[in-house]
Amino acid sequence: MEDKTTTIKELFQEEGIQFAIPSYQRAYSWEYDKDKKQIEQFIADIKEQNPNKKYFLGHFLFERDKNSENKYWVIDGQQRLTTVVIFFSCLIRKLEKMEKELGEILDEKGKKIELRQISENYIKIGKTYKFSTVSYDNPFFENLIFDNNNTSNVYDSASTHRIARAKEAFENLFVSKEMSITDILSWKKVIDDAVITTFRINDKVQATQIFALQNDRGKDLTTLEKLKAYLMHKVYAVSEDGDPENLIKNIELEFSDIYRQTEKISFDEDRVLGFHSTAYLSVGGNPLDNVKSAIAKIDDNNGKEKWIKDFVHTLKETFSLIEVIIKKYETNNAIADILILDAQNTMPLLIKLYHFHKDDEKAIINAAEIVENILFKLTYRTADYRTNRLPYVARNYQGDIKSLESELKEYSKNGFQQWWNFNSSCKDYFENHKYHYWSGIKYIFWKYENHLREQKRYRLLRPVDYINKYEKRNLENTIDHITPQSPDFTKYTKKFERDYLNNIGNLMLMGRGDNSEKRNHNPVDRIALFDKDFYSHAEVKNVLETRKVWKENEITERKKKIVDFVIKKWSLLNK
Repeated sequence: MEDKTTTIKELFQEEGIQFAIPSYQRAYSWEYDKDKKQIEQFIADIKEQNPNKKYFLGHFLFERDKNSENKYWVIDGQQRLTTVVIFFSCLIRKLEKMEKELGEILDEKGKKIELRQISENYIKIGKTYKFSTVSYDNPFFENLIFDNNNTSNVYDSASTHRIARAKEAFENLFVSKEMSITDILSWKKVIDDAVITTFRINDKVQATQIFALQNDRGKDLTTLEKLKAYLMHKVYAVSEDGDPENLIKNIELEFSDIYRQTEKISFDEDRVLGFHSTAYLSVGGNPLDNVKSAIAKIDDNNGKEKWIKDFVHTLKETFSLIEVIIKKYETNNAIADILILDAQNTMPLLIKLYHFHKDDEKAIINAAEIVENILFKLTYRTADYRTNRLPYVARNYQGDIKSLESELKEYSKNGFQQWWNFNSSCKDYFENHKYHYWSGIKYIFWKYENHLREQKRYRLLRPVDYINKYEKRNLENTIDHITPQSPDFTKYTKKFERDYLNNIGNLMLMGRGDNSEKRNHNPVDRIALFDKDFYSHAEVKNVLETRKVWKENEITERKKKIVDFVIKKWSLLNK
């Protein structure tokens, strides 16, 4: 391979050539969803492109493999190249099917299309595939894309799901009724003749220099990708042991594990990087800038090199810990509680807690329970409390769990500012505030429901139940009015609308489907819709059945029960 302007077809035609995506690069990330349309845009481009004019597919950067002169690692352009391979794999199968049904397929010049030749050019020669994706996804890729095995694949990561979606998009394109053989061959020609520029590098040192150049020119990368490029370049620049390639290789291996982990978690990779930066570097600011600033403060190159290696290793640990922490949603505990209340400000502290105490779950839970008390009072209050020092607590934490608990307890008692009246403001919100109808109040009703269940020794609602009881939107838990906002059976007074309608005593958890059935009717006439699975519903149902009414007195009584529970559970009487 030479550095040149060429075409996709000519690139793949080079004798014996193979392409592979290194595992320290991200897995396949092109989407075919409503808000992320890379595949849709790719399809639109080839459909609109005049096949007699050149389609520019961009720049590609390759690193030659040291053990195989014909094998090249795709350093830049892997998403486009992977998509091209998926496109041709689907196209070949479509043409094979058409050939069986219609006979020989001819090009615009009347020449027979040799499907075997297309396959050998883009897919496989003999037993050797010409392309492989990141190692952890490649068995799936070969099975689904090359072998067209749609039944034995398990989409065990986000990237394998995206691969399958890309294949589905191209298959749908080729079976569309309005598409003709002329259209399909036209699209083939567009990609065959697509113009690209290639640049080959022979070692990792050269790669780091090119990475840095790309980033300085505003290439559209995630912050994590920019960080990887910067660290690879920086470790080469500060290396004094004469073997910078080995240092770079070690960072590559660490990022290989990081990218594998990104496919297992629901959090965006840059959000996780932000959590890590807060936990270990600085509260606020761009994580890449924070890293650069931290390295700049180190005087000697050996110190910079060690810092980089330690930072990357700890970053890899953070991505693994995020997966551990997210799984805590499966149980009803303090970890899930604080993530529900404020994941942004608590995740850095959880990362630190699991970093220092991963074998002491009890210590982590104890700290999280105090944090939950702090967050509760920050969330439900009448005063204007905006300061949240939990990120600073995370940044400064170095493993002394007793000191941490003492610090958190002080914040739980008095808040983050001396002038705060933390407990009283929260208590006032529930006792004297008359409007509680907002999405966050659902947390209160979840805890109240579990309080009633505990008294009956019945199974508690887990966080996953709280978020979506039946995992279907039409049946998920929402906040509903017991007597409706727009009644069809009476006219509320202005005082009732102001003081009672949106009061916590007139609100409850309810499935979305039941909510829609209740509509604007009198709750006395819809008693059967109160869910038998909820003990909080049974309380209301009992009142409706015995009193045949739901008015000011009933709302006031229900409010008192809930407020008494809140005051006791969150210790709002303590000074």
